[in-house]
Amino acid sequence: MIWATPLIILTFFGALIYCFVIKFSNVTKMGLQWKLLTSGEGSQEGISPFETFCTVVAYRVAVGNIGGVMVAIMFGGPGAIFWMIITALVTSAISYAENSLGQIYKVRMDGQYRGGPYFYMEHGFKKKKVGKIFAILFALLASIAVPFLVTGPSASNIAMAFKNSFGVSPVITGAVVAVLLMLVIAGGVRRIASFSTIIVPFMTIGYAIITIIVLVSHASSIPGTLGLIISSAFTKTAVSGGMIGGAFSYGVKRAVNSSGSGFGETPASAAAAECAHPASQGLVNAFSVYIDVIVCFCSGIMAVISNCYNVLIPGTKVFNGKLSQYIHIGTGSAVMKAQAASGTAGVVWVQEGANTAWPVVGGAIIAIALTCFAFSTCIAYYYEGESGIAYLFRHLPEKNRMKFIWGVRIVMPIMFFVWANVSASTVWAISEIAFGCMAWLNLIALMVEIPVVKKVYDDYMAQRKAGVEEPYFNPRKLGIKNCDVWMEINKARIEADAGGPAEAVIQADAGGGEQAESELLTE
Repeated sequence: MIWATPLIILTFFGALIYCFVIKFSNVTKMGLQWKLLTSGEGSQEGISPFETFCTVVAYRVAVGNIGGVMVAIMFGGPGAIFWMIITALVTSAISYAENSLGQIYKVRMDGQYRGGPYFYMEHGFKKKKVGKIFAILFALLASIAVPFLVTGPSASNIAMAFKNSFGVSPVITGAVVAVLLMLVIAGGVRRIASFSTIIVPFMTIGYAIITIIVLVSHASSIPGTLGLIISSAFTKTAVSGGMIGGAFSYGVKRAVNSSGSGFGETPASAAAAECAHPASQGLVNAFSVYIDVIVCFCSGIMAVISNCYNVLIPGTKVFNGKLSQYIHIGTGSAVMKAQAASGTAGVVWVQEGANTAWPVVGGAIIAIALTCFAFSTCIAYYYEGESGIAYLFRHLPEKNRMKFIWGVRIVMPIMFFVWANVSASTVWAISEIAFGCMAWLNLIALMVEIPVVKKVYDDYMAQRKAGVEEPYFNPRKLGIKNCDVWMEINKARIEADAGGPAEAVIQADAGGGEQAESELLTE
């Protein structure tokens, strides 16, 4: 029910609305996005744009980019790959919106910048009580569901991959990775950011290379495979079998689940960046969706071109163990029939596809790639949990707040070990429930705050059009409240433009603040 049609519609068409709000800059400003990504530095309080980008990519590129794509193919056919790509590109607009909002309403806490959906829900809603309820619910999901439950698919798929390629027991795999996880997250956001800048480029480039090897091995099948993916997205072929509804539904569902656009996972990391204008981080992190698109496509085409995939009859909801429920069982590997008999879809399909081009070694490389994807994502999930805890206990002294944060650092690796020894279907179900709840809350918030996002975007582009090399954000000038940290961040430039101290600007604006706030609440 959580992933029912209304949420799919809200996600896809909400993203289309934001495409118009930001004038499709999520796909037309790639040059600017790259420039912003490679410029800027960190500070004592914030990390650099590139570190933030790598941390956000760590969120996006996860087991859903491999195992999730296979699930989409099993239920929606090869056409689901097409809709995953289209949806990911469209929903990059939502990524812009949520990450810019994360920056707009960020605060200083514990010697660093903190932000996230809970802050823009509480401070951005005109109905303050409603915003506070949304914020608390989201923060609870972020601090409990994300680090403890949503890590399930990552743990399960890592264990499955190592068992399939190396014969390693899930108990051993789970224990080793859990210890490594603890070592990284114990260092907080800076260690996470430093680790991400190393592992993210390595894992994405490596995955692209193994995909090229598979494509070269099956070069003669490339035109037919691409044709099958496109035709299956729109027509009733023997493989898609009237599956246009399923292809679209599962393609959208898995694309959103894979990239995390709209879930509100990445704004906390985006808020940690040092920058002069929120829109710049929105553009940088919208660009990160392209990496997600590339990895999803690599996974899908490796399975389809090697014929290592199975497709259920359209409309099948529950697998009863009979092969007659399938309209296609892959012949690229003998393993596919066993996968069909067990009703399983996951990383094994991609491993078998890689093995057709590079026996044994191909599957092993996929297992290592999956481990990198899943491990980096779990690290990013931890930071989402830490940020949620920081919000919920923001009124406590830092020493007491850190006790709760350390609780997450200790319990999360334990839960990772548990999930490594649980069936994939169970953990995917739990993960989707948590993601679905977060998506509902965050997408509603993003629809409510369209005017703020548009105002900030227009301000940024107006400054660039006027020749300002590095636009800066003055929330008071735009009439946006509850983000005074920006008056301190851009103090020198605000003073220069105002012809006086920034403190005087704040006091002058505050003179009519109570009246303005009253007007907002009565609208």
